[in-house]
Amino acid sequence: MTRAAEALAKFKTIEVGYDLTKLTDDIRDALPHLIAALDVVTDIYLRQQDERLPGLWKKVMAGADEEKKRFYNRFKGPWDQLSDYATVYPDDLPDRAKGCAFYPDGMDAAALEAAFAKLSAAEQEKLRDTYTVVRKEGGKLIAIPYHEYHRADLERLAGHLKKAAALVKHAGLKKYILNRAEGLLTGKYPETEAEWVKLTDAPLELVFGPFEVYADGVLGLKSTYEGFLLAVDHEKGARLKEIENNLDKLNAAFPMPAGAKPAVGGMAPMVVAHELYASGEAYHGIMTSAFNLPNDPWVRGNVGWKQVMIYNIMQAKFKTCTSVIAKRISEGRITADFDPYFFFVLMHEVSHGLGPAYRADGTKVASAIGSAYTTVEEAKADTGGLVLLLKMGGKYGVPAFGKRPLLDSFFAGLFRSMRFGVHEAHGGANVIEYNWMKERGVIEVKPDGSFETHDANFAKAADDLLEELCRIEAAATPDEAAAFVKKWAHPGKDILDALEKLKDIPIDITPIYTR
Repeated sequence: MTRAAEALAKFKTIEVGYDLTKLTDDIRDALPHLIAALDVVTDIYLRQQDERLPGLWKKVMAGADEEKKRFYNRFKGPWDQLSDYATVYPDDLPDRAKGCAFYPDGMDAAALEAAFAKLSAAEQEKLRDTYTVVRKEGGKLIAIPYHEYHRADLERLAGHLKKAAALVKHAGLKKYILNRAEGLLTGKYPETEAEWVKLTDAPLELVFGPFEVYADGVLGLKSTYEGFLLAVDHEKGARLKEIENNLDKLNAAFPMPAGAKPAVGGMAPMVVAHELYASGEAYHGIMTSAFNLPNDPWVRGNVGWKQVMIYNIMQAKFKTCTSVIAKRISEGRITADFDPYFFFVLMHEVSHGLGPAYRADGTKVASAIGSAYTTVEEAKADTGGLVLLLKMGGKYGVPAFGKRPLLDSFFAGLFRSMRFGVHEAHGGANVIEYNWMKERGVIEVKPDGSFETHDANFAKAADDLLEELCRIEAAATPDEAAAFVKKWAHPGKDILDALEKLKDIPIDITPIYTR
């Protein structure tokens, strides 16, 4: 079996369907244009990873090697996400650079920081902006805004969106589509992201643009383009309204040390939806089953954010991976149920919007921590979700599951995410949580290498970990944050042996969108 075939075999192909007759005729007519727009998002994402990739992508997709085409489509390039982006096709491109194509070739964090230090504060701010590409010009580093650097592709994207908007009758959705197209062309991201947060009655969730910074392994600053096209399930979403209306009470569960400030805005709609299409980073390797956007602190603090639960993807992943993993690694002693899993993922997304967002001096937490931020933040969201379910169960719309079903679903989810790669942000966060819980007796490794969980100290361990993670976000230096990650995100033999036993279970799904 080739390396490409081995990587592809870790993903089970699943038909993810949706009954389009539930959508109005105008929305159905607009779908081809929206999908075409999201395909442009993929084009931009390819260039963000490596400037050579768009041309290589076209050559591969026009070729006759079907396996190679499937690999490139699934992993958005020649790199295996589950092997720390090592190349599977070395004749095409080498391993993916830690900083992708965000920075000049060969410049690591130390070199960049040294170069930044020679520039004015205003120049440094532009270079650190999440929406700029850093390049060298005349021996000096300059920042080029995304909306200028990717202008040609963004104009194509806007063209498809205008065709879609011409067909859409829902006034709010039509206005948002047009404004978002213009916002990406002008760099006015917060304005249209705020508009999206306020759009709560539309039949679709259309989310596209630069958001997450996971790909930037150098400074953890630069965001990548992704796109989601989702059909909203208003009936399921209505059940989450009480949680949505009590975020200030939920935020009280998060420590706010060293004068840190939250970014709890005026609203936080919770949406349940079904995925119709995904592109860019959103259809790259591990599939997202929920998200909390936007990430911009100003929008979050002054307007709010939106939690989106992708129900059909969540169900497919749970049945294929999570529930099977729980039984395998515990010799049948642990059973994971979908409802606790669903609400744990929901509260994980809620927790991304709670806790420290700014330090006492006004610095964004993400900027203060550096490259360790994504792993620390994912661990904070997981642990915060646990604490909310344990402390708030039965109040404010949060369901009461009890410690045992929560612990078992949480435990199964740890190994599901660690299989994405223990050095990836989500996987590394789960190693932190596992090691923390094991040290405190919540997780026990049996002599045969299987596991058992004990809930006696579960709540206290979760509280303590959340307190430490919030302290790091509020006050730690980048070196201190990195040292914490290095210590706790190191997988021991027990983890590696368990992951070896799970090799025949799919790591994730490859969705095929059927209509």
